[in-house]
Order: sequence, then structure tokens, then C-alpha cells
Amino acid sequence: MTHKSAPSRTTAGAGGPVVAVCRGHRCVGLHRMAGTAEQVENLQEVVKATAGAVLISSPCLGRCEMASLVAVARRDGPSGQVGPTVWLSGLEEPHRVEALSRWIASGGPQRIHQPEHGAPEPLQDAVSGFGPPPTVSRRAR
Repeated sequence: MTHKSAPSRTTAGAGGPVVAVCRGHRCVGLHRMAGTAEQVENLQEVVKATAGAVLISSPCLGRCEMASLVAVARRDGPSGQVGPTVWLSGLEEPHRVEALSRWIASGGPQRIHQPEHGAPEPLQDAVSGFGPPPTVSRRAR
């Protein structure tokens, strides 16, 4: 899976949420049909404004049967270690996108090995599984 990180004003020592957003054709199309494309774009601004947060835009994650996908993890500031991800599905639904933005703005998961801990209620029923930490690499500029 190839990831690219969005530019961020994050300091190297700050921990925070890591948010991986599927930008595959189906997920993007679901957001357009549901009218949530702008909310997903606003998520980038939320991440930029959240201390220590990192946004990863990914091409198709290959799980199209799960509707629009987002993965969330916690990154430890001092070590840079990223914990496992919680996979959230159905993120084309407005109440889930809004809940995700609020959760990330409040700092996202606070426990590196329990990425679902503290997720708001609209996201609890969106939990579709757990995965390994995402690999984050910066693009050469």
C-alpha cells in the first residue's frame, strides 16, 4: 500500500492521531453521492490544526465492500512509534464524517495500542477491524 503524507505544521516531538483516508474511485464516488466530499476535504484542515496529527491520503485500499474507509492510529511523539489502526467503514455518512473530525480535533485516540478508545458513539458502530500500523514516509520535494 502506498501512502503519502499531507504537509503538516506538526513538530517532530508532538504525538497525535494518524488518519489514513482512502482516495480510491469508489470511496471518492460515495462521498460525492452522499454530499460529504467537502466534509472529507475539511478533514485535512482539521488535521493541520491538530497538534501532532498526520493525514495520509491513500489510493484504493482494496476493501470496496466496506464502503468509504478511514484508518486511525495513535503516534507517540518522543519515539515516533505508530500503534495499530482501527478501520472505520461507512465514512460517507455525514454523521460519521462529522464525528471523525470532532474526534481528531480533540486529539483522536489517546492509547497507542487501543486505537478505538475514546471514539465517539457514531464511530463505534463503524469499527470494521484492526490492522498493523501504517507506514508513513515523506515524499521528496
